[in-house]
Amino acid sequence: MFFKSSKKTSKSTPLVLETAPSAGIFAGTRLATDYAWTPVEELQVGDTVLTAEHGAQEIVSIEHRSLSVSAARANAKQWPLLVPEGAIGNTRAMLVSPDMRLVIEDEAAATLFGEPCVSLRAENLIGYRGIARARISGDLSHVTLRLAGEETLVVEGGVYIDLPSPTGTHRFTPLSDRQARQLSRLMGEADRKNRARPVVSAWI
Repeated sequence: MFFKSSKKTSKSTPLVLETAPSAGIFAGTRLATDYAWTPVEELQVGDTVLTAEHGAQEIVSIEHRSLSVSAARANAKQWPLLVPEGAIGNTRAMLVSPDMRLVIEDEAAATLFGEPCVSLRAENLIGYRGIARARISGDLSHVTLRLAGEETLVVEGGVYIDLPSPTGTHRFTPLSDRQARQLSRLMGEADRKNRARPVVSAWI
């Protein structure tokens, strides 16, 4: 093995669900590192992750918390979201925080906002290609990590996370909730039009 794994000895701090977790990543999500896809819960301060634009970047802070079932049931809006395989180009299903900012590349974004790639809160994709709140059956570990600046994390399965800098700036244009919902209604329009074209007989 060329990559380092570690076990956390400190207990997780309970997550107070007054506001949804920001930029947090659920345990089991695997991020690109120098040598392997590494579960986010195995990363430590000083480790590096691969970013889409700037290559390997060092983790400057990391926080481990837990999402309790009882608290999540009390506030359904903070349930994690299940993103089915293929919903946003991902090759495997995954859980994301409602406040996770996902990078979306779509022709509709260029048309509406003049940018082919934008970031939006995952919650605004509910209903798009089967994305829905997931009822959890056990406590979930939740990891928040920070790099020196705003970066794009690469998640196994073809998903990109717009991770803000410590000062709150983003790598991609962050859409408001209203803009994100507007985009979600038009996303994939070009693909739908192509699929709707009549099949033309041809020799193979």
